[in-house]
Amino acid sequence: MKRVRNRKKGFLLVESLVAIFLLASLILFFISAFIVGRYVTKLSRERLIVSNLLREEMETILAANYSTAPDSPPVETDITISDGAGTFDAVKTVATETEEEGTYGYKTIYAKIEWTGGMTKNTPLVEEMVMYVTKQ
Repeated sequence: MKRVRNRKKGFLLVESLVAIFLLASLILFFISAFIVGRYVTKLSRERLIVSNLLREEMETILAANYSTAPDSPPVETDITISDGAGTFDAVKTVATETEEEGTYGYKTIYAKIEWTGGMTKNTPLVEEMVMYVTKQ
């Protein structure tokens, strides 16, 4: 009489644990990629809004006549900025200074916005813009 052997093969406990670990690692990788992508998108949105505000400030100063635009020391202003998903507080600094060198003079226009943002809302961020405008 022949003996019938059970030829079913299953997974060992170690193989199952390794498979679960690999699957969990892969899922964790994708979740962290989405979190980092969201952070980068939020930071890019904030920087875009701030640089547009700086550009707008520069254009306001440039719209004034060169000779009538007064020099001003750095003036800090607290502002609240809305980015569509929420708001954040910032400090805007604007200054103008005239340098007269002979016939050719120029104005230096300086604008800066500082805010805290990032993932934890504790990272200090700064965006600055400097423009030199000649008399002629």
